[in-house]
Amino acid sequence: YQQIKYEIDPEYLFSPIRGEGKSERAIVESYFKVNYTHRFNVGRITRPGRFGRVIVISKDEHNKNLLRSEVWQELRLLDGIIQNATVQYDGETFTYREACARWENECFTNDILNLDKIIDEVSYSTLHYGQVTNCAKIMYSHKQVEAGDLNLTFPVMFNPVTWDAHVFPVFFGGTEVSDDNLIISVPSLQLVYFVTADSKRQDARGAAWEEAFLEAVGYAEDHGVFKHIAVARFASRTLDHELERNTRTVVPYFSSTFILMIAFSVVTCMMGDVVRSKPWLGLMGNVSAVMATSAAFGLAMYLGIEFIGINLAAPFLM
Repeated sequence: YQQIKYEIDPEYLFSPIRGEGKSERAIVESYFKVNYTHRFNVGRITRPGRFGRVIVISKDEHNKNLLRSEVWQELRLLDGIIQNATVQYDGETFTYREACARWENECFTNDILNLDKIIDEVSYSTLHYGQVTNCAKIMYSHKQVEAGDLNLTFPVMFNPVTWDAHVFPVFFGGTEVSDDNLIISVPSLQLVYFVTADSKRQDARGAAWEEAFLEAVGYAEDHGVFKHIAVARFASRTLDHELERNTRTVVPYFSSTFILMIAFSVVTCMMGDVVRSKPWLGLMGNVSAVMATSAAFGLAMYLGIEFIGINLAAPFLM
């Protein structure tokens, strides 16, 4: 393993080197380059980069709407956990604030969290059961959970406190909207955190941050930190790890495979005649195959050929 170069990037492994999509992406990037460190713009992203994403739903069985003050308090807690997750890389300790993608000197933020300034004034409606005709309007029974002095307008609304322009389709999922474009219910919400990836070192730091992000959110979710929300997490390397984990599922079968192969080889080389029976020949045939495979893999590693997870299937092909 001295010279092993392990490759798990799905794009590198499963897409053509000179594919049309890559050529067109190169053209786009030549005119609309992403600048993570100074003028980051989500609309210019053409590669996954390094990011962490969470999708939030309600834990409350009888109330799936997220437009509640207690939910927003836990969203702020979740945001704090993510931003304060400590990362160790190459002797350096940093958090999201030191690695975040920036516009000027400001980190990319999820401005939807600023709804906590007005969430106490937001009201929502629940659908009233009844027959709906083409000429009749859908009836709603308004149930005020907070003060009920403010409605959220879909798809865009200006926050009257912070003056943020909240583009709700970016953050809300499965939103129920009335005929007047007022938000009735929000069953799911997403938050995204981007980190710099302009250079190879930044990309490596971003990968280290992603590991810390997944660990921090996973720990909070598994240890019951949140009472009202359930959190699912995703990062740019999640697909890589899932594919790799799927490949590694064959490893526990290695020992049984070798035992079966040896047993089969020994049995097929045995005969009723003790003189002509060659059980050791069957055993040594397996040993020679293992030695040849190991030597071939070692030579390929020293020649700089990337090692991929599917190579773990080699023992099953001997």
